[in-house]
Amino acid sequence: MMRMLPNDLADRLTAGYHRAVHSWLLPLLIVFAVFAAAVLLLDDFPIQADGLLSIHTVGYGDEIPNVPDTIDRLINKSQQHVPGYFLTLFVWAKAVGWSPLALRLLTVFFGILSLALMYRLGRGCISKEAGLFLLVMLASLTFYNIWYLPIRMYTMFVAAELLLLWVYFRMLQRPQVRRRDYVWLFLACLVFINAHTFSLAVFVGLGLYHLLFAPKMRRWYGMTAAALLAVLIILPWFVILLQGAEYYASNPDRTYGALNPIEMTVNIVSLGTNANLLFAALLLLSVKPVLERDRLAIAFWVILIVATALYALVNLVVQVADPTRFRYFVSLFPLMILLMVKGLERLKKWKFLTVGILLFWIASGLLYHRRVGPDFYVRSYDTIPIHLIERHLRDEFQPGDLVTGWTDGLDFNFRSEYYGGIIDLYFDKHDDVVVAVQNVYQLKDLADDEIAALILDSINDRARVWLAYELDKTGRYDPLYRSVLYAHYQRCRFDETLPNVVIELYQKDCG
Repeated sequence: MMRMLPNDLADRLTAGYHRAVHSWLLPLLIVFAVFAAAVLLLDDFPIQADGLLSIHTVGYGDEIPNVPDTIDRLINKSQQHVPGYFLTLFVWAKAVGWSPLALRLLTVFFGILSLALMYRLGRGCISKEAGLFLLVMLASLTFYNIWYLPIRMYTMFVAAELLLLWVYFRMLQRPQVRRRDYVWLFLACLVFINAHTFSLAVFVGLGLYHLLFAPKMRRWYGMTAAALLAVLIILPWFVILLQGAEYYASNPDRTYGALNPIEMTVNIVSLGTNANLLFAALLLLSVKPVLERDRLAIAFWVILIVATALYALVNLVVQVADPTRFRYFVSLFPLMILLMVKGLERLKKWKFLTVGILLFWIASGLLYHRRVGPDFYVRSYDTIPIHLIERHLRDEFQPGDLVTGWTDGLDFNFRSEYYGGIIDLYFDKHDDVVVAVQNVYQLKDLADDEIAALILDSINDRARVWLAYELDKTGRYDPLYRSVLYAHYQRCRFDETLPNVVIELYQKDCG
């Protein structure tokens, strides 16, 4: 391909390629672009149900939030979780504040940290080209990008995984190791095991590689001791995790729609390749380094296969692998990207081909994002911004007002026995305002007269009704709501100030 270009143009392009690979400027620009994109979206959507559980677990709403209460809630109400993320969120909240906006920044921080660690892992343990390739691919993996904003542990999960892999393989490759290296490995193991319950799947995969394939040098024994010490510290928490597993296994709502192991694996491969199975060819290409006894390729394949098998085994018991819960498997995608880059490295002498593949990867991610949308996995992305509505109208609300309407996304009626409801979070200063925004998933199975009766029952002859809604994609709900409201009220205001939502005020008499 290079021979088809004029020599001076080919030389300039080659020089530009090498500058991009060897310079720190392009990686910094990529990380900054992802950070800026995440920050711009911080306030676009309301908190989701799981995020509500996160903030109340660490003490949101408590008179004096403290660590013992956080641990107590985990032990008695969230037995399926390990404590690492929640303790980190508690410290973060104490430092920066308790608003959902501030708490989301922690998730963004771990997302950016995961990009930096992916780059360092590739650059330090594979090659400079690999570092850049890995950064580009993780930064544009659509399924991972949607977890930069919810107040949950998934970006921390990936960052902790990449930290562990970087520390571990750097120790194996170094000519000499120091005592502090063993301390770093111990801390990396401890952080990773405490990041998410399913970290155990990847940890067992890495442990199996360590036992079977890692060179048995003197440092091998010290590394083994550091990892075992981390396991011993978290071991008592396994009793709590078993209680959480029992809850999942006995709760039919938690097992609805679970996929079998084959379906689970197919979905993992699809999500890990930006829904373009052409990239599976890069995974197959990474088998060649395995045949050539490339230690990193062997390690990544062993970890990926063992972790996927353990995920499948767990799913047979507690059945968590339905499409809305594939966030639990987020640790598998960096391993897939590492293997794809090992395959891509086989092509790096064809520089324009590798750049073309990376551009195709980015395009596939953008197309997948547009085709499926993040709301399939995080429903609060695709809902009316109830927090912005409250902020917009807070000085205009009157006692007895009703906020009604419809949404394609989050059910604002979510309420937990332990943590309250989403409306409580945003309307805590409006005890006398009722919010009854209906979810179209709940309405679609109702007949028109049943929906009309539901609307009529909610308005209950109130003096004022605020109608807040998204664009009616079905064309069904707009006339239904209006027919009921026009029968009892006059429309006194039509407000399109907020993005993607319309607010109308209905009163008995606009005068």
